[in-house]
Amino acid sequence: MIDHLRIAEAQLRGRPRQTAIALASVGVGSAMLIVTLSLTTGLSEDFVKKTTESSAHVEVLPRRPQGWKPERLPLTGEAVVALSRHHVPDEKRAIRALSGVLAALRSLRSVRVATPAVEAQVVLVYGTVRRSAALSGVVPESERSVTSLETKVVRGSWAALSSVPDGVILGSQVARALGVDVGSHLQAVGADGGTVPLKVVGIVASGLSRLDKTLALVNLPLAQGLAGLSTDQATTVRMALVDPMAATRIAREAEQRTGYVCRSWQEKNAASVEAFNRQNMITLALVLFTTLVAAFGVANVLVQLVADKRRDIAILRAAGFSRHDLGMIFLHQGALLGLLGSAVGWPLGALLIRIVAALPVDFGESALMRNEHLQMAEHASFYLVALGVSVIVCALAAVQPARRAASLEPTAILRGEH
Repeated sequence: MIDHLRIAEAQLRGRPRQTAIALASVGVGSAMLIVTLSLTTGLSEDFVKKTTESSAHVEVLPRRPQGWKPERLPLTGEAVVALSRHHVPDEKRAIRALSGVLAALRSLRSVRVATPAVEAQVVLVYGTVRRSAALSGVVPESERSVTSLETKVVRGSWAALSSVPDGVILGSQVARALGVDVGSHLQAVGADGGTVPLKVVGIVASGLSRLDKTLALVNLPLAQGLAGLSTDQATTVRMALVDPMAATRIAREAEQRTGYVCRSWQEKNAASVEAFNRQNMITLALVLFTTLVAAFGVANVLVQLVADKRRDIAILRAAGFSRHDLGMIFLHQGALLGLLGSAVGWPLGALLIRIVAALPVDFGESALMRNEHLQMAEHASFYLVALGVSVIVCALAAVQPARRAASLEPTAILRGEH
């Protein structure tokens, strides 16, 4: 039995300089693929983590799903039926019969917490400075189970929000824009002109720019009063799930239970998720082109090897090697260059991941996410993908040289005709 791999290895060792160049090119391409996978995956994972930690996994909105019809009640014998009127145009949109909605949501197996909230657009006024903000009235004790904003408080205290009825926790960027700090007094002006005084009890830096620019957390009763809602009404119900990735499925179940539109965090951030996916695909495509360039280097080495080893190939054919055997030898050479090249790229990729992760970055306040360093992920699958791509691409690059070697006529070469 012919040992194709051993012959392929011997021929590559016979040209150490060209083989080293080919291995280096494959190694660099493999390392770049590993680093790119690390960067794109790290950014996506960081976005998902920040989003699921800083907002509800599912939100109940104060509107009915399209095509929704009230459930027909099975009436048997005497019964008392409560009828609710249709929405009046001048009436504020809100989730009504809040206690019943909360009971229905909390009965879902995957729901950890369901808590009401009131959201309203307001203008925060501090002296002569005015800034728009997204006011959220929450129950502080329940909100800490829905989000991890409590751990993102950089100044002040989350607990103070419960003890100060007119307290407010601001996003770091809106606080900077207003020029306020913990202990400052300001006013919130609602859409209908109503005004409430607020005292800053904490400042949050979530790492999500859109949240830090607009966040204003207050106690639920204060927000209900500013929005003109009763104590059994809210503009949304916020849910935390056991598995955040199941949010879309739970949202559909919650719609069936409550009769209100429910939106998952994936649906709420669909544009950002799509932008990340598109960016990742473009980046990976560019890096794959780098790997293809390395494959051209491998093909060049093998073509040159065929040209220099024509007489040796003729001798092998005369010794009984078939065209298939010769083709397999060169295919093994391509695969071997891919395998060894990716082995070179593994430690280089691991080193580059740590170097890139240590570099300080600042994309400015307008960036979608703010971090002091690039968030790099590291999974074993990155290295296996780089190995697979390198071996496949280099094996494909060896196809043409293999066919060329197999097509040589040994008698003509040995006679000196070629």
